[in-house]
Amino acid sequence: MVPEYSQKIFISANEANPEGELAVNVLVTDLIMVATQAAMELGIGNPTMAHLNAGWVLSRLTIEMKSYPKVNTHYKIITWVESWNRHFSVRDFEIQDCDGNAVGFARSIWMVLNTETHENFGLSHLTLPEGAVSKRACPISRQEKHVDIHPSCSNEVPASALKANTEERNYTFKYNDIDFYRHVNTVRYVTLLLNSYTLEEFDRHFLSRLELSFLHEGNFGETVEIRRFNHPDDLSSFSLYSLKKEKPILFARIKLGSRQ
Repeated sequence: MVPEYSQKIFISANEANPEGELAVNVLVTDLIMVATQAAMELGIGNPTMAHLNAGWVLSRLTIEMKSYPKVNTHYKIITWVESWNRHFSVRDFEIQDCDGNAVGFARSIWMVLNTETHENFGLSHLTLPEGAVSKRACPISRQEKHVDIHPSCSNEVPASALKANTEERNYTFKYNDIDFYRHVNTVRYVTLLLNSYTLEEFDRHFLSRLELSFLHEGNFGETVEIRRFNHPDDLSSFSLYSLKKEKPILFARIKLGSRQ
C-alpha cells in the first residue's frame, strides 16, 4: 500500500486573499477536504461510521508556510498518516506550489466524535490497513501546550497564564458558523482570528505559522470573548473564551513573517 495520498487543486480568484495568494481559510478547507478523501481511500472515512453516529473531527492543527501558492495556478497537497492509537490519529501534509516546490507543511490531530453525546468515540472500531502509517517525518515543530489568557482588566494573573494586552471583542456564533456536527466549523474559527488583523498588516506580512487547539465545542448562539496577547516578533496568542461555559473553547497562536 502507498501510504501517501495527493491532490492537485486550482486556486481561483475567490479563493485568493487580497495579496493574490491562496487564502489561509481556503487552505484549511482544502487540508480538511484532502484528509477526508484520504480517509475514504483507506476505508476509514465518515460513511463507514454513519451507522454508529460517529465521525472525524479535528483536535489540533498546525500549519507552517514559507510562502503561498499564487492565484490562477494549481497547487498540490500531499498527506500521510504519522501515527495511530485508540484515541487519536496524527495526519501530516506537504503543500507544494505549481512548480512542485514545498512551500509549507501541516500536522493535524484527529479524533472520532460521537455525534449524539459529543464525546470522544475512540478509534477502536476502525481498522487501519497494513502499511498505512508512513515513516515519513513532518519537519515542523509540534505545538506547545496552550496557556490561559486572562482579561486585560484582571488585577492578578497566575505566573503560568497571560494577561490580554489588546482590547477584547465579543462575537456570537451564527447559523453560517455551524457545520454538520452542529458545532462551530474549524474554518469559521480561522476566519474570526484572521479578521483580528488589518488589511495593511497582511499587506506587509504573511501568516507563517498557525496553531489551533480545540478545547471545547462552540455552539450556535454562543458568545465568545476574543482575548489576545501580542508577544514580541509578530507572534500573537488568542483565546476564545465562552461567556456561557465560562471557559476557553479555543486557543491559537499566529506567527507573522515579513513579505519581501
